[in-house]
Amino acid sequence: MAAPLRRRPLAVLFVAALVAGSVLGLAAPASAHNFLVSSDPSVGQTLTKLPSRFTITTNEGLLDISGHGAGFAFEIEDASGKFYGDGCVTVTGSGMSIAPTIGPAGGYRVLWQIVSADGHIVSNTFNFTWKPSAGFAPAVGTSHPQDCGGKSGGTAPPDPTLGQNTYSAPSANLGLVLGIGGGILALGIALAIVLLVTGRRRKPGPDGGAPDISDDHDSDDHDSADNSTP
Repeated sequence: MAAPLRRRPLAVLFVAALVAGSVLGLAAPASAHNFLVSSDPSVGQTLTKLPSRFTITTNEGLLDISGHGAGFAFEIEDASGKFYGDGCVTVTGSGMSIAPTIGPAGGYRVLWQIVSADGHIVSNTFNFTWKPSAGFAPAVGTSHPQDCGGKSGGTAPPDPTLGQNTYSAPSANLGLVLGIGGGILALGIALAIVLLVTGRRRKPGPDGGAPDISDDHDSDDHDSADNSTP
């Protein structure tokens, strides 16, 4: 009976390792989607001068399989529903950019869509205000967003669905935190079980042989029986 007792802690540790691996594996997808890190214009900014490019930067590399921004979108829309720019999106590393085309002073909305590193579509919107200096010549907007002459394929989805498949940036890498925490918890439980199991093992017999695994009350009964024998 000693061999099964020695194998039991190893079996418990094996199961615990499987549990920890499962927890880490399940937590990994939680951190897979790209999320917005910075942009120009930034969220809620009052822009007074056009940058060299309008930009969106995410936390990791983007998936531009086509090489010309298919599935990506970066649109500038004014309060009247007019769109500005030709829709040509340049995807580089973890970000994308467009030429800075804009209309008259006022409130604007950025509509952006990316193909995340894990292949999922992520989209969202944010607002900013355009307040140019005197003498600025505004561009002419269009009633529909442009698609780079059919080359980019980076037209964002219609407004009713835009933003439904969004992913907000966590305050920390939540997937990694949950994975590590789950693994530690699983190993802690396994250790407690091992200590409990090994604590119940009997000490070796007087002759150094296999441990006595009989119940204590059985031994007491035998002792009583021996004492009662004349």
